[in-house]
Amino acid sequence: MRGGESWTRPWWRGAVFYEVYVRSFADSNDDGIGDLPGVTSRLDYLKRLGVDAIWVTPFYPSPQKDHGYDVADYYDVNPEYGTLQDFDQLIQSAHERRLQVLVDLVPNHTSDQHPWFRAALSSPDDPHRALYYFADGKPDGSPPNNWESAFGGPAWTKDESSGQWYLHLFAPEQPDLNWWNPDVPKEFEKILRFWLDRGADGYRIDVASALFKRKDLADQPMVKDPMTGQAKPDATFAIIDQPPVHEVYRRWREIVNGYRPDRVLVGEIFEPQRQSRYILPDQLNMAFALIRAKWDASLWKRSIDVDRHALHGPGQMPSWTVSNHDVVRQVTRLGGGFVGRQRARAALLLLLGLPGQVFLYQGGELGLEEVNLPDDARQDPFFFHSGGKQRGRDGCRVPLPWHKGQTNAGFSKAAPWLPMPAGWDDFAVDAQAGMAESMLVFHQRVLALRRPLSGSLPNDFKWCPAPEGVLVYERGPFRVAVNFLARPVELSSRGRLLIATNPMVRRRADRLSLPPNSGAWLDLAGGI
Repeated sequence: MRGGESWTRPWWRGAVFYEVYVRSFADSNDDGIGDLPGVTSRLDYLKRLGVDAIWVTPFYPSPQKDHGYDVADYYDVNPEYGTLQDFDQLIQSAHERRLQVLVDLVPNHTSDQHPWFRAALSSPDDPHRALYYFADGKPDGSPPNNWESAFGGPAWTKDESSGQWYLHLFAPEQPDLNWWNPDVPKEFEKILRFWLDRGADGYRIDVASALFKRKDLADQPMVKDPMTGQAKPDATFAIIDQPPVHEVYRRWREIVNGYRPDRVLVGEIFEPQRQSRYILPDQLNMAFALIRAKWDASLWKRSIDVDRHALHGPGQMPSWTVSNHDVVRQVTRLGGGFVGRQRARAALLLLLGLPGQVFLYQGGELGLEEVNLPDDARQDPFFFHSGGKQRGRDGCRVPLPWHKGQTNAGFSKAAPWLPMPAGWDDFAVDAQAGMAESMLVFHQRVLALRRPLSGSLPNDFKWCPAPEGVLVYERGPFRVAVNFLARPVELSSRGRLLIATNPMVRRRADRLSLPPNSGAWLDLAGGI
């Protein structure tokens, strides 16, 4: 036993997951849009990278108002992305390479083109209206309450034919489902089984805590912002996180366990204080510990501690990540250019040494930066619904560069759905594959080292004394040291150097020299 766990660990414990944003990953038919056969064609690349599983973003039929997170049919594949047979081939090919596949499930809302919602709009008396939130407005003609959409503006849109309003916590084209209606959970149990029957190894669950909204649809109280003095919605007022959601996940846990107990449920729940209520043996396996802190040792330490201490149940460990398809790429957030890439390497060592799972977002292994797209090329609803005030998420979704010197960096012969900037092919996979110090090769080396370590090290760690601006921790015989400073530091440190972010990192006698923005792994016992 180690850390309360037997040696028969489930495959996902300590695993490395790779998020595949299907539309931008690999295009197999040169139409400018990534697809499922493209993903299948690059599985060997992912295997060489060293990941254990892929999370595939929504590929269902969709009007693409939010690029797949507006689902019109949960039982098929969008023709842009392929067919059901292409999905089956992806599963088979991944399993042949001992890669697991998580499907992205979107249970909070449908597309406004889903047959249920189209029927709901057909008549005020149509029974499908009960599957969504339709409500009368206030006497003054305003929406039923003051809830706001995550994309800006009211969370309600008026159905002119009936005079009622419908709820959408996201875009108007994404009406929220009414999970209080038993027909909704019943349908999603069928959806869950459909993809499990086709071989899926689990689900990433979109907006996992939001399924049930408070029944009274009460106005969210406003409080005074102590910083600005302006009124703002009271964040302690629970619109979502309603107790019945836990029964849904208990039922889903029973279903996936009935197929195979190690199939995975991952919740999109970022707030640490909420996660422990969901990450339980009879509910979800994990949720995301997303670190967005600026490059500051004290802030990173605080963020790591908040996430790890929030999970106090048996076997609970964070699932670390610094990026996904909704946030600015980490190289840009950490300073951009050469400095940003050095910091991104050090952040990788810091997080991959911790106990728990890790989620990588495609392109991070290439050191890609956020792309500042022209307004006429942007497609994110954040941009449009904010009137251009929010730049949106397109900048982290620009397609991957595969081949240097080829048209569109080898992604597609056709113009990609989001344009690539000049010089994008400098970061291409084949341009980095043979470079000993490239970001891609560094990721491969780190993941290869981590694989045997993740199951043999303790499930906890301790911070060690270090100068201000430096973080050092130990997991048994394993030590991680990261210098957040813009100047070199020397530490007292024993042990054998396993890997470093920078060839200038040195270990001599009892001293470890760390250049600016660098990190290292060390073996303290000589047996790792």
